[in-house]
Amino acid sequence: MSRSKRILFYCLMVVMTLGVIEGMAQAAYYIAYGEFNGAGPAGRSRSPTPAVEANRVEHLRTGTSGRISHPYYGYTRPEADYALNQLPPPRRQEGVVLIALVGGSMGLYVTEAFRSALKDWFRDNDIPLRPVVLGLAYSGIKQPQQVMQIANTLALGGEYDIIVNLDGRNELAITHQNYFSSGLSPFYPYGWYQRQGLTDPQMLVANRIYALRQRQQRIGAAAGARPWRWSALYGIVNRYRWERAGAQILTLNHELADALAAEYDLENYGPVWPAESDDAMAPDRDDLSRIALRVWYRSSALLNDLAAAAGAEYYHFQQPNQYVPDSKPFTSAELADAYDPDNDSVAIYRGAYPLLRRLGDELRRQGINYYDLTQIFADNRETLYINRCCHVNARGNALLAESMVQRLEPALRRRAALALALAPDAAAGAASATASTAAATPTPTALDAAIRESSPAHTVNKLYFDVRYHAADADAGALHYARADCRAADTADPFFVRITPVNAADRRPASSSSADANADANADGAGSNRDDFGFREQGGVIDAAGQCVVEYRLPDYAIASVLTGQFSAATGQTLWSARITLDLGFEVQIADADTDTDADTLRYARANCLPIHLAAEFFLHITPADAGDLAPGRAAAGFNNYDFPGVSPADGAIDAGGGCVVERPLPEYDIASISTGQYIRATGRRLWEIRLAPGPP
Repeated sequence: MSRSKRILFYCLMVVMTLGVIEGMAQAAYYIAYGEFNGAGPAGRSRSPTPAVEANRVEHLRTGTSGRISHPYYGYTRPEADYALNQLPPPRRQEGVVLIALVGGSMGLYVTEAFRSALKDWFRDNDIPLRPVVLGLAYSGIKQPQQVMQIANTLALGGEYDIIVNLDGRNELAITHQNYFSSGLSPFYPYGWYQRQGLTDPQMLVANRIYALRQRQQRIGAAAGARPWRWSALYGIVNRYRWERAGAQILTLNHELADALAAEYDLENYGPVWPAESDDAMAPDRDDLSRIALRVWYRSSALLNDLAAAAGAEYYHFQQPNQYVPDSKPFTSAELADAYDPDNDSVAIYRGAYPLLRRLGDELRRQGINYYDLTQIFADNRETLYINRCCHVNARGNALLAESMVQRLEPALRRRAALALALAPDAAAGAASATASTAAATPTPTALDAAIRESSPAHTVNKLYFDVRYHAADADAGALHYARADCRAADTADPFFVRITPVNAADRRPASSSSADANADANADGAGSNRDDFGFREQGGVIDAAGQCVVEYRLPDYAIASVLTGQFSAATGQTLWSARITLDLGFEVQIADADTDTDADTLRYARANCLPIHLAAEFFLHITPADAGDLAPGRAAAGFNNYDFPGVSPADGAIDAGGGCVVERPLPEYDIASISTGQYIRATGRRLWEIRLAPGPP
């Protein structure tokens, strides 16, 4: 046999031998893993695509690495221009709608798409305002950190028009990770102990974990490289190395958690339940999910309160997640790179999301703008998810941003109308007419900052109910009773409402019942109308989180004050009471013109005046006697708009006696009528209104 034939023969033998080895390796791979190498989702999940690897590198670069510690937020981004690092914090500007976006890494990655979608919305609606998004979201952020961010920036003088919260994943996953994997307080920031410093032995373990994670990344990148990705023999070796590194990481994580628990330090690790304890308060995973979701629920309510107090509107969005059942039809690429059925988080999500949805429904019942976006991809067959956590690609971020802006549209229109109404009439045009419509139409889902300030909770004992007044429309309102950790026994006793009318003619004849007599003994004075009601008969509900809520509709006559509470059905004794004053208005009169001026002055006066009474916007709508005196663009409205912002105590001239006076000059043309009062700029809700018909000056 010639030399060339021998070489060819040996080559064929080598190829055949390698083929047999590859065939055997492929069979072994199938037996071990239930699929052929490179053919199934699980196999490809060990070989991430370049796009997925690039996303992971970007996540590491912008996310958890390079962060700086913060005493209130846990940590922030190191960039000086990051909104949370600026002093003073951002403030409202003319021609700008200022929107804060808080949340975790999904909020961080959607920020640019959100900015773009907002710009498109303002352009498409021909609104000459500029949206400015303050990106406060950051990797690993979870409640109550969003509350800390907003509260601290408001305390430092920051201002917002709209506050948007995109969350829901970290509140479950990272809470569990903190407690069960790291020995941290569930409600401390993610990875807090890493920022506080480890002992030398603990640092060695942490460094070994980091090195193994780097090795896993290199193995994954090599497994996805051609031509090796199709070699079953190489796949078996690579998968073994990957899983061995993963097992070592798991062991070292437990070792680090045990070391941290053994050297527990309240300053570094926070108040946590003992990891190994017979104490009944130490939670299991389901318990911790319930606790975490209640913190999530209360945090959202607090953000809503903070926004209302600052004259902003609050919107809460539940972020999409691929582990919510039936939330998306997966593509093969998503199954390969973005779905892991064995992920520890899967059981957490599936077990906790029903309760999360129920609490979301309760947020809506409380008047909070809450929207569940977990189903926005339910009919989308595009590849959107790019990793096993929750993140989506550019297309997914664009769809998410569009969904958020669509639901923000009512708030954006209110802000635009109110902002443009304060601009010169020539520039505002029809937008001012829109502003008057917005001011005349209450928004039932938005809280009213001035009303909340004027009617705080006055419960004698925190074990009983908080009572707040909600303005329902121009004529009447409702008393809103709420209590956390509520039981049926807490609602068994009757509620009483004693209403003191402004006008004596609205008083009903007094009742002689024993309950009424007891209420009279516990009330200030007489001359009030009394109603009693039961929790259930008034439509009260106790939700899954243990909070009970009931509302009482007030009569439509003018009310001076309300005394309400509960009394014992057995003894008639008052259990608790709260007094609420509904008077928010001013006396308004036209002052005679001075000899040196041509125009009269509109004077607003109020006794017992506080700064809060001057904080809300004043609206001033004047109908001329001659339609020719209407400003350009005001013909449709029929009146000229002279709205002016709330004034400071100095401008309002609060005198030593506690009263305040506000004066505004009237125009020189003949006036048919004047409608004036105050409204909340954030919601358009009117607090009070007075109509005057002065006639010609």
